Amino acid sequence: MKNKNTLSTISGWIRRRVIKDSQGVIVAVIALLLPAIIGMGALAVDVGYMFVAKSIMQTAVDAGARAGGAILAGGGTQVEAEAEARSYVGQNIDNSTFMQGATATVTFPTSESIRVGIEHTLPLFFAPIIGMDNATIDTGATAELASVRAISPGNLVPFGIYCNNEGGGCSGQLSVEQTFSSMLRHCGNVFGASGSSCNYSSDTPADSEIFLTGLSFNNNNSNGELKDEVESGYSGTATLGDVLGALPGTRQGWQSSMRNRLNAGDTEMTLPVISPVDSSNGSVAIVDFIQVRITSFNPGSASAQDEFSFEIIPAAVSSTEFATDAEGLGINSVLGVRLTN
Repeated sequence: MKNKNTLSTISGWIRRRVIKDSQGVIVAVIALLLPAIIGMGALAVDVGYMFVAKSIMQTAVDAGARAGGAILAGGGTQVEAEAEARSYVGQNIDNSTFMQGATATVTFPTSESIRVGIEHTLPLFFAPIIGMDNATIDTGATAELASVRAISPGNLVPFGIYCNNEGGGCSGQLSVEQTFSSMLRHCGNVFGASGSSCNYSSDTPADSEIFLTGLSFNNNNSNGELKDEVESGYSGTATLGDVLGALPGTRQGWQSSMRNRLNAGDTEMTLPVISPVDSSNGSVAIVDFIQVRITSFNPGSASAQDEFSFEIIPAAVSSTEFATDAEGLGINSVLGVRLTN
């Protein structure tokens, strides 16, 4: 019995000693690892801080590039585009105290693109413990101009422009800053549209003549819809390749709508450039878009055609749909701004 008690005492002493020694080892290990744990936590804070700064900077340069690109798309100068880009960058970073001192660099890789960059040295909170006082972050965005393949509702009017040049259409015939004086509107019958005949003494386009014709986006030949779309713009989205109907007949009922629009100072509008599709029904297809500024409009009558004077101008539109290399005629009148990186 005595031996049994002795063994029990020895066993208990060993267990207590092992536990005590283990606790000591754990405390020692924690003491050794504590600086590393604190360091990793501190670095995590600084890494998160850098990530937030990078995100703000990227948003700023994206906005600046888009804004500067829109100025170029609208025919503005590089000086104007740079000022606009810097303004948008400032709006995105000026309210962040840790972005103080950050400035943008603006360059123009080509005449139709703009690049906005920011490089900023960011002071860190905890990383100086390991000898890293700050971090340099840089980011950039390039925006380029590109012809759009779709026009959203509101600005497109139902008059197509066509170039009667021995089957070549308007390829190479239209350009930005080109002006036209007293361009005639011919009836859609010249494309084979069926319906009422024109009352003009002559409605045959001359060789090499560039002219306008009325269109029906919905192919319903509605006079009321034509009037509404002249004054307020087409309510749907038009896309390159869409097939439309050329409107037959003289159709003067829309003229008051054009007068109302021009009298209100709304002289700029988008026209589809068209190409014939089927002469048996007068269908035509949209092959490009141009933005025009109307300088004069002389309404016709039952025996005289409508006359337009206008200039083709550059216009910036909001779009995420851009023409492919196989689409459009390369007029580059209606442009969107595309971020490339």
